[in-house]
Amino acid sequence: MKIFISWSGDLAKEIAEIFKKWIPGVLQAAKPYYSPDDITKGTRWSTEIAKELDESKVGIICLTKENLQSSWIMFEAGALSKNLEKSKVCPLLFEIEPSDIIGPLIQFQAAKFSKKEMKKVVQMMNNELDSSSLSNDVLDNVFNMWWPKLEDDIKKAIENAKNDDKEDLRSDRDLLEEIVSLTRRLNIDTKRGRKSRPDIHPAAIHDIIKGLEKIVSSKPLIDRELVSELFMDISRPLRHIIGRCSDSLNGSEAEEFIARLETLEFELEKYRDKFKSITRKNSNDKES
Repeated sequence: MKIFISWSGDLAKEIAEIFKKWIPGVLQAAKPYYSPDDITKGTRWSTEIAKELDESKVGIICLTKENLQSSWIMFEAGALSKNLEKSKVCPLLFEIEPSDIIGPLIQFQAAKFSKKEMKKVVQMMNNELDSSSLSNDVLDNVFNMWWPKLEDDIKKAIENAKNDDKEDLRSDRDLLEEIVSLTRRLNIDTKRGRKSRPDIHPAAIHDIIKGLEKIVSSKPLIDRELVSELFMDISRPLRHIIGRCSDSLNGSEAEEFIARLETLEFELEKYRDKFKSITRKNSNDKES
């Protein structure tokens, strides 16, 4: 039986790798799959990923703080929901609460990472094995034997991710200044290279968008009106850069970058609508 593991982001990738190795130890007939290459995730999945999605009987979605709004998580969740019953798709929550879940993920029964919840997930997967399923007694013994390793590996992965965040901690304003500066330099390079296409590494564009994603998702956030205004100033030249860098980017990378920008724009638009609604309510309250 094939199990599709969906992930996005460094921490979720490590968690997916841990589950890929751990699940067969408990359920030998299970064959977990995850794509180790985040570049292939996007609106155009590779043939291999599309094939695995179609053939999988269970879907596991690794959710962390950094990927709650990931476009690719949403895409794969949507694909899994079309191919599988809702009961066979399980978002696993790491350091987040069920109330944090948004979008199409809300339709699934999520499970926080704990021994009790993981046992339920394993029992669900075991039920899908049909003739290869383990008896309840055997499953209990095997799960209890393998659980400490899974718990330890996941805790280490989360702790390492927290340490990495501390080492890379910068203020929102520092990030904004760095992003604006880098975007301007890239835009100047593209204008100077009009006759010969600029050679800009995709990682530079990825770093800019990742910085924007950190700012938009950060809590508390600095002046959201300022962030929204600066985002529009940055996204326009950044779209131009992506379009100009056809020699450095393949089609999938360009689509991924544009999709991430559009997701951020959508999130900021939602905030603007909410802010206007609150402003109107306060104004009406004062008048009354």
